[in-house]
Amino acid sequence: MKALIFISTILIATTSWGQQDPMYTQFFSNKLVVNPAYAGTRDAFSALVLYRHQWAGFEGAPKTTTASIHSPIKKTNMGLGLSLVHDQLGIQRNYSAKLAYSYRLKTKIGTISLGVDGQIKKVDMLWMDSNPLEQNDTYIPYGNNSLWLPNFGAGIYLYKKNYYVGLSVPKLIENKMDFSESTTTVDNLQNRHFFAMAGVYFPISPSFGLKPAVLAKYEANSPLELDLNVMAIFNDRFWLGVTYRTSDSFDAIAQIHFDNGMRIGYAYDFTITQLARANSGSHEIMVGFDFNKKKQGIYNPRYF
Repeated sequence: MKALIFISTILIATTSWGQQDPMYTQFFSNKLVVNPAYAGTRDAFSALVLYRHQWAGFEGAPKTTTASIHSPIKKTNMGLGLSLVHDQLGIQRNYSAKLAYSYRLKTKIGTISLGVDGQIKKVDMLWMDSNPLEQNDTYIPYGNNSLWLPNFGAGIYLYKKNYYVGLSVPKLIENKMDFSESTTTVDNLQNRHFFAMAGVYFPISPSFGLKPAVLAKYEANSPLELDLNVMAIFNDRFWLGVTYRTSDSFDAIAQIHFDNGMRIGYAYDFTITQLARANSGSHEIMVGFDFNKKKQGIYNPRYF
């Protein structure tokens, strides 16, 4: 049974974005990690921390911690951002840092932000924790367990108060992850992924609105994956919503947005694949804060 579950996991991970990069249910609140053009677009010094525990109860399941900060640069059209990610999947540990730069142009249809980032990723493979059936297996390269992978990303982001559209390529270089020792080689190519995102806010009444959003992820050797989300917003404070991730899960999301710029969110994923038999769902917690928000005499909500 364990072997069957392991094989199912590999197949699902291969067809669903390969798990080369973490996935986020609250993607609409965590755009900087996939699109550098988002840096500085909240018109405040913005900080966010997100923790995700995917497939809880499944041994070796992904666990991801993300921290990011970004801000516009005063008296310029530029923005800067920094994001840090720690991701673990089985015996693999990933540590990455991205420094993002954006330049914004105001147009009749909204503000266009162009962004690039430089990044470094450290990959550790804990081969000694692989617990092989046969000790000293020649197919396991115990000697080399760390790689340093530099990369670059680019993106574009168009936004106004009531909508946004973005396109990005988080990794332009297809690095080869090669762990070798003598005649043994374990390698994997970091495939180039393409992201498209969009969202819009529809005010239904003075105290209620709907905000649908979509995130599309594409890689040449995998099917298109979509996160389809809709959030109901009450009094610009309480956000309740659902997401459908194609061929993967249905998700429930709740967020609270405070007048002082703080926001707290929680998401739970209901797995709809065969992995549902071996896990109790996925959990995601988010805390964000916008510092030095512009004072306009009244609370000015930010939907994006």
